[in-house]
Amino acid sequence: MRVFESIVQLLDDYEQYRHNTANVSARENIAIRMESVVVLLQQVIACTTPGNLECFSFIEEILRNIRVLLLDWNATEDPPSQCQGHPTTIFGKISSPRVTPSSSPGRPKLDISEDVLLQLRSFGFTWKNISEMLRVSRWTIRRRVVEFGIEKTTGFSDISDEELDDLIREFILRHGCLVGCSIVSGHVKSVGLRIQRDRIRKSIARVDPTNSHIRWAVTVSRRTYSVPGPNSLGHIDGHHGLVNWGFVIHGGIDGFSRLIVFLKCSTNNKSETVKQCFLAATEHFEWPSRVRTDHGGENVKVWELMEERRGTNRESYLAGTSDHNQRIERLWRDVFCAVCHIFYYTFQSMEECGALQRTNKLHMYVLHFIYFPRINNALNSFASAWNQHPIRAQHNWTPLQIWTNGMLDMRNHALCGISGVADSNIREVEDLEWYGFDPYAPRPHDDGLSTVELDDVDIDNEDDVITILRNSIDPLAVSNSFGIDLYMEALSLFTT
Repeated sequence: MRVFESIVQLLDDYEQYRHNTANVSARENIAIRMESVVVLLQQVIACTTPGNLECFSFIEEILRNIRVLLLDWNATEDPPSQCQGHPTTIFGKISSPRVTPSSSPGRPKLDISEDVLLQLRSFGFTWKNISEMLRVSRWTIRRRVVEFGIEKTTGFSDISDEELDDLIREFILRHGCLVGCSIVSGHVKSVGLRIQRDRIRKSIARVDPTNSHIRWAVTVSRRTYSVPGPNSLGHIDGHHGLVNWGFVIHGGIDGFSRLIVFLKCSTNNKSETVKQCFLAATEHFEWPSRVRTDHGGENVKVWELMEERRGTNRESYLAGTSDHNQRIERLWRDVFCAVCHIFYYTFQSMEECGALQRTNKLHMYVLHFIYFPRINNALNSFASAWNQHPIRAQHNWTPLQIWTNGMLDMRNHALCGISGVADSNIREVEDLEWYGFDPYAPRPHDDGLSTVELDDVDIDNEDDVITILRNSIDPLAVSNSFGIDLYMEALSLFTT
């Protein structure tokens, strides 16, 4: 009886912290408790048979629902090992279903796991899409759905207009009024909710009516881009919109699907920093066949990794001008509009009022302490929303859907994901020079910072300063002045 009471308490806590991503310790505790419940119920079922336990089917149903909730919970987490909050993909666990040997008459059964169906469904794929990706009939998928009892596990989320408005208002306050319906839809999906597009549009109109009309007047010109498939060509670059205050943003994007594989703010522009971001991305999204970068020295170690992994004399990395790296250059426009512009104008106003002096090392150190985690938190939120936002020119599929579908499709054609691209017909240097290049796209603005050098701020008694700051200030605390109040409070610890 105590077991079921603890499950009820767990579900109450789940509902309480479902949309509260700030309390990390509470969310980790809930995830651990859910995993423990799954293991316990599996052990109970394994030790009994349907005839020996009257409530056998009831326990099976509880186990199935807890597993669904656990998948949904993990999909909204930001794993610390990643450079930004991406849902962990299950590409490595998915392939064409294998036949299960059977001694009974009739056609052998295909092995399609419940976890695979639930994960693909959580990415937004329809059952028809999933059947095409796994190369089985719709009726096979239908039978598995009925067998696992998951027909109603992926319907639209039951959330009130007031709760939806609060969620969207918080996102717009964090990222500014320039974010549109598709990015907001991506954010809603990234926190584990499935809401009708019409409801999201009406909610945006209620929360931000003035800017909703302005956004309709801004159109984006779509251009032609062509590479064979996902992980064929990755684009890596740095964004220097906040470099005046010692922040540089390193990003990587898959050219085929527009999937952001890493997006991280750093306080230096060293090659080791870019290397670690790139390696973290490969752990979750596999290795690309080639990468395209500019000539910046911060990319040297990525070049070395690519040649070590993919081989030399095949142009494993393509270094050129920003004109050839337009996929990620286009992304920087959205990053500035949704993230950087808020911090850019905040820092400018702090300088104008005298609260911040760039020549003062203590000011810069405190600025980095307060805003480094806040910028990365905003980038994580943006990356999760971007990877789940619908792309109109791609039948409203999200970057994550396009990437997942492409990887599965390549596997089913025995192309073995990325390495198959290395054996494609694109071998000549003359071709690779223009590989993934759109000659009709607008030329990116040259900020003159493609080879910028940036080092961490160095101050005296750094250990003592950081100890005082960590014991006194939470950089991610709620602020009604874009973090300025936290900066002033932290600075007062050393000036009074």
